Amino acid sequence: MDTTNASTSTSTSLNKFNWLNLLAYAVNVFVTFGIGIFGITGQPSNSELSAKYQTIVTPFGLSFSIWGVVFIWQAIWIVWQFLPSQRNSEGVFKAWYYYPIMTVFQAGWTISFSYEIMWLALICMYCILITLVCASMSLQRYSKNWKGYLLWQGPFSIQTGWIMAAAAVNTNVCAVSYNANATTQLIVASLSLVVLLTTAFTWLCSYPVDFAIPIVIVWALIGVWLGLGGQPKQTNLDEFTTRQIIGVEYGVLAGFCLVSFGIIVKVLYVLLEQRPEALKNKNTQEEEEEHEQRGTSELELVSESESC
Repeated sequence: MDTTNASTSTSTSLNKFNWLNLLAYAVNVFVTFGIGIFGITGQPSNSELSAKYQTIVTPFGLSFSIWGVVFIWQAIWIVWQFLPSQRNSEGVFKAWYYYPIMTVFQAGWTISFSYEIMWLALICMYCILITLVCASMSLQRYSKNWKGYLLWQGPFSIQTGWIMAAAAVNTNVCAVSYNANATTQLIVASLSLVVLLTTAFTWLCSYPVDFAIPIVIVWALIGVWLGLGGQPKQTNLDEFTTRQIIGVEYGVLAGFCLVSFGIIVKVLYVLLEQRPEALKNKNTQEEEEEHEQRGTSELELVSESESC
């Protein structure tokens, strides 16, 4: 059964997108884990560089565990799109070349970051973000049930939300790498958080709404808040005053509360207003189609009786 509710072709033959997605996933895993985590090129790992270029908005370490969810979910997606019933489904064609393109930029970011070419890493990061946003919007624009969402759109949406947050952090990392003073870093951090919050609310206003992206942004904000609360990193204590750190901490907490409240309001609106209205319109449309078919059948019977 096609869980996307919209099959582009009845063909069960494999196509170029199936193979390109598989190849891209393999490359992504190799580069991300081989170079970014295990440092097979002899360069520092991502965690070592994150500590070196610590920013005031760098999330708490465990926040990055979301990458495990991303890679596992995308592995399921890769296997799913190879099933005969899914090879030529609309989800495959809506995903287009976005995933292979994204992995090229992802590899570019990993390599440039490992060699500490931060301006190039920042460009690659925003290219990743643009590609993922295009993929998410493309997959958002066709009819599918909840299972279709989980298998087709979910793997892209969760990474899109995280890359939105990562792009904000990477912008601050770039400022740190060029030895920006504390005031400049605070300005960049504040603007980054404002843009991130605006993005979350913009996505909440989209239709049909994709809750995964703002939820992941909330996850990132929790990570930033935890990184500032309790015992801040020594790098931040050396660079900023306690008052500045507490100010950013409260700002992040306020952002977390605002986005969380927005998500709750949107969920209630969808359940109490949008979904009943959509079901009503669907039933009305089905009744009109049934009435039209009945009218057509009656006309055909009248024509047949007159011909006799």
